Amino acid sequence: MIRLFRVSIVTLFSAVMVGAALPPAPVWAEEKAPARPAYIALGEFTINLPNKGDQLSYAVISITIEAVPAAATDLRAVEPRLKETVMRRLMAMADRGVLQPGHTDLIAVKQALISSLTELQPDSVRDVLIVRLLYG
Repeated sequence: MIRLFRVSIVTLFSAVMVGAALPPAPVWAEEKAPARPAYIALGEFTINLPNKGDQLSYAVISITIEAVPAAATDLRAVEPRLKETVMRRLMAMADRGVLQPGHTDLIAVKQALISSLTELQPDSVRDVLIVRLLYG
């Protein structure tokens, strides 16, 4: 009986020590992965620049929108409106001389486009990415 009691105590002590040495189980379900950004490529826009003499010049700008993930579907549904808004804003900027080879402030262009798109779809646009800018 004493021997059985000693074996029980040793077994219990061993189980407690082994359990204390094990790391806590990982909690996978509680950690939530951050939402991946949604990107909407609007494509290329060709903008005629004001004439300087007899030369015709233009700018080709590729625009991609970084959208709030929850709003991406809504933005895709109004994509033609988004393209029109971007085109109008770029044309207005070209008329004011903002789009000029060697003198284009990309931050100002991005902020203007974000402002215009936010008016159309509030709280949907995180950023505007200028993927390509080419003058000809």
